Amino acid sequence: MDVSPLKQRVYKILEPTDRETWASATFNLFITLVILISIAVMVLSSVQSLDERYSLLFDVVFFFTTIVFSIEYPLRLWSCTADPRYTDPMSGRLKWALTPFALIDLLVVLPFYLVLFTGINLTGLVVLRVFRVFKLVRYSDSINMIIRVVRAQKDMLITAYLVLFIALIVASTLMFHIENPGQPEKFSSIPATMWWGIVTLTTVGYGDMVPLTIPGKILGGCITLLGIGIFALPAGILASGFTQELQRKMRGKGDERNEHDEEVYLCPHCNTEIRRIELWRKK
Repeated sequence: MDVSPLKQRVYKILEPTDRETWASATFNLFITLVILISIAVMVLSSVQSLDERYSLLFDVVFFFTTIVFSIEYPLRLWSCTADPRYTDPMSGRLKWALTPFALIDLLVVLPFYLVLFTGINLTGLVVLRVFRVFKLVRYSDSINMIIRVVRAQKDMLITAYLVLFIALIVASTLMFHIENPGQPEKFSSIPATMWWGIVTLTTVGYGDMVPLTIPGKILGGCITLLGIGIFALPAGILASGFTQELQRKMRGKGDERNEHDEEVYLCPHCNTEIRRIELWRKK
């Protein structure tokens, strides 16, 4: 399918690749500022004193950011067919519209028009626009490394969190049977006691649910000590994964450097073969 130069240009600006142009970088900076401003207005307008004093300013900014997002979404929908994955005018656009970022874009502008045309107030969904920030760092090496580490260590992470869940169930069940007779209003059920188990295993300890019996205090102390070790497992797994990933990355750079060093060049004067590593070597 032939794609017009204008559509291709718009697509490259809206959907930048790792080779970002000046136009796409400018657009990304602009849309990021608009996102941050819209979130700031949403947060500040929840303060009653500020909303009463600057309500007109908040409304103007909210209207401006909504217009920007309302223009951005149709442009993305129109230009998405420049992507080989969405070349078909109908099914391609529908497929694009069901992607996570496209759904977020739609949900961001939808509340405004629902209020405008139907009176249904869903403006709280504007907070979903914060996820657009993650789109701007999609091609970041650091973010990609985090994703690779989590994927590589997912089996061990699942096992660690499974152990944590089992410990939570056991601790909550034991504490319920110990403390329920004396504190039926707080330790009313095992699910209610699981709140105590979570804050104890994480060593947070809010103090809203506290065992009063001797067996309960002993169990609570044991669970606290156990929680320190259990919660250290995911951190250790991720640290090990990051170390392995960094070592693999360094080995890759070393292999690439060695390959370049072994490249052979032909001297234009004497037709002697010279390796790259020897080009700047003093005689």
